[in-house]
Amino acid sequence: MALPIGSNSSRFVAFVAVFTAMIAVLDAIPTIPTFYAGIWDSWPFLLSPIVGILLGPYIGALSVGLGCFLGHMIYFRDPTELLFMLGLPLGAAMAGFVYQQRWRPVFGIYTAMLLGYFIYPVSWELPLWGIWDVLVGYGVLLIYTLATSRGVWSDTSEWHKLLLLLFSSAIALEADILFRIFVLVPGQTYWFFYGWTPNELYYIWLGAGFITPIKVVLACIVAVTLGRQLLRVLEQHGDSIIVDDTGAQPSYTSARVESEDVS
Repeated sequence: MALPIGSNSSRFVAFVAVFTAMIAVLDAIPTIPTFYAGIWDSWPFLLSPIVGILLGPYIGALSVGLGCFLGHMIYFRDPTELLFMLGLPLGAAMAGFVYQQRWRPVFGIYTAMLLGYFIYPVSWELPLWGIWDVLVGYGVLLIYTLATSRGVWSDTSEWHKLLLLLFSSAIALEADILFRIFVLVPGQTYWFFYGWTPNELYYIWLGAGFITPIKVVLACIVAVTLGRQLLRVLEQHGDSIIVDDTGAQPSYTSARVESEDVS
């Protein structure tokens, strides 16, 4: 879902400002006090998929990116995190694309980053276990893309919307994680920023397979509890569902609009 820009610009700006502020607050709260780096440095990942779904892939990514930058200025940490934090707006964009079922950019970005990882020689020495959730996410993305593009799964029931919400959130977080992996390994920041050797990176990878899926699960729980309720409230108040950032016609409308058409 992307809130229509043209219908009520002041309301849309208010939504963007609110979500940007919420992301900034979450980004300024350390997961662990004095912990300055890594995927657990702060909490904006809990909300970034929902922002991408509600505001659309482009405006959502802009809102998340601005919120993260403000949060990094409030809770200043390792300057290298300004590079890794770009995974969050990318994840928000991916969530928006998936929820709008625009598969080409999602599949293209995910594939490009995975290829970049696997063609880098150091990655050949790292256990696949460390990125198992990223690989599973790619496989599910491929299956889901084929199923929906060929009309195998075109259900619009409440159950389908819930699954789409979960799937959008999961892919958003996996894309965020994959971006950080891409910057760390093929981008060679593992030694340029941190001075790690490939052998040290190997042992870090052994633990990564346990840690990163927890991040995905937490974000999916928030998406189901908070995101689902937000979508319902916006539908009830007449906001369009699944509108892209260019202002295209919505695929669904609220019950209030439908009742007005009938009358």
